[in-house]
Amino acid sequence: MLLRRITTHVKEQNWFAVALDFVIVVVGVFVGLQVQEWAKEQDRRNIETAYTVRLHDEVINLQATRKPRSDERRQTRDDMATATALIFGDDDRALTVAECQSIVFSYIISNPTDDLASLLELQSSGGLSLIQNEDLLAALRAFSLTRARARDSRVGIVESTVELSSIHPLLIQVLSPTLSEEQPDWSVYQCDVEGMRNSPAFLNDYEINQSNYQNHLRDINLVNESLANLHQVLDEVLGVTHEEAE
Repeated sequence: MLLRRITTHVKEQNWFAVALDFVIVVVGVFVGLQVQEWAKEQDRRNIETAYTVRLHDEVINLQATRKPRSDERRQTRDDMATATALIFGDDDRALTVAECQSIVFSYIISNPTDDLASLLELQSSGGLSLIQNEDLLAALRAFSLTRARARDSRVGIVESTVELSSIHPLLIQVLSPTLSEEQPDWSVYQCDVEGMRNSPAFLNDYEINQSNYQNHLRDINLVNESLANLHQVLDEVLGVTHEEAE
């Protein structure tokens, strides 16, 4: 219809009408492109919002999942600390069940789960560009980097950690395979404190494990802190208070 009108105006040499028709065409194309860009941007914002909400829920779930594992690691570290004070000191008391267990299982270095499904999805699809909020993008990248460093650190820690009960069976013995009331998840072990004090080989191996466990807990805490920061940023982006998030 518009093309026919332009043709008619050209035949009639009505140049003003031709110019007006040209302006109408240009404006129409411009408006159409703007509407298209607006629709694309709206779609991007909707996707960004959907991912932000999903990430918020996943972060809360991951924090809840990691907390008991993190608490267990801290308890083991604390038990190792009191065991260390006893072994390297001159107190004549016996190690508690928990202290002995912390020595036995000091070689077990496993990071609590640290995956966020939505973050993995964004990374694998190259979709991080959908996140336009700079604070959120920075928090996601910081968490990814902290998590990667913790995983790399674990590899080195595991390679140097010693299974003390296997290398020093005379100093750490299984009393029975039955479960104890104090530590229902493990069998009962007995630790020879005096023998440990008099064994330079054990003391060296134990110090390696203790130092490695400290580094392991440090990595866990760094991931937890990065996750907490990500949670805070998500709260701010979504306008959620901590009371509501809980």
